Amino acid sequence: MPHQNYNGHASVDRRTFLKLAGSAILSGTYLPLSSGLKTAWALEASQCQSHAPDQGVKDALVGARELTRDPKSLKIRFFDRDFKDDVFLPDNEMPLLLSIHLRFKRIQKQIGHANFCLAGFDDALTCARTYGNIGAFSSRELDFLEKLFHRSAGDYGFMGKRTIPRLTWQVPSGDTVKIQGSGNYLYKGKSQALYKDIRKKIGTEAVLTSGIRGVSKQFLLFLNKAVKSRGNLSMASRSLAPPGYSFHATGDFDMGEKGFGVDNFTEKFTRTRVYSRLSSLGYIRFRYGPKNHLGVRYEPWHVEVGG
Repeated sequence: MPHQNYNGHASVDRRTFLKLAGSAILSGTYLPLSSGLKTAWALEASQCQSHAPDQGVKDALVGARELTRDPKSLKIRFFDRDFKDDVFLPDNEMPLLLSIHLRFKRIQKQIGHANFCLAGFDDALTCARTYGNIGAFSSRELDFLEKLFHRSAGDYGFMGKRTIPRLTWQVPSGDTVKIQGSGNYLYKGKSQALYKDIRKKIGTEAVLTSGIRGVSKQFLLFLNKAVKSRGNLSMASRSLAPPGYSFHATGDFDMGEKGFGVDNFTEKFTRTRVYSRLSSLGYIRFRYGPKNHLGVRYEPWHVEVGG
């Protein structure tokens, strides 16, 4: 059964992705889309290996037989697998996906990871036009990004609500505070107060792993997932809110355990002391729980602030 693609038509075999990705640009070097063939994809493919779900996820999502009868729960359980009704990008847009992804990565490198967290869409456009090593977004790339932002995420199976009303939305100036040592920002007021309370009660081993995300940051993260999933936008949205739908734009944040690295973003986090304390103290109110109906993987690291 053919996969549905981004435009609602049947997609050809994903094996063509390797050939199409060859049309993209070399990472870190501004070249025409016709250059950089297989090298560009090779730079991305090293991070694009598919892994079976952690055993702990299977344990956390109780009632396996019941879950397998519920398509939404099944997709949450096996969030990194392809399903027959998933929405894929059409093959002729694969080069755009890769070139835009690399361009956003160059912008992030240019302005710094922390500053990039607050960057709006207009900030990204200005930065790209200003620096020759980044290169301005083409009209086709801009059309792609506008379509991606404005399309209903429900088409991919993501049932969360839109949190950012427009593509040009900016993180409110003066409402943020940089959290020392984390490379992230939080909103002043409720988010900052909750974070301080967590640190006071749990200690310095509890670290902020992701705070405010502006439009550009969420674009980069989602595009990264889309590249890893070979253009499967439904799979990408099971791991991450599509641009315009992230509660990180309105106050939520992620916590982890110091020294635990990328495992803070896996179910393994539930085995840490920090998670145990967060849970026992009532800080963890799952935005995306084990049986959520929003179409998002289980996120035990996500602290819901409100909204």
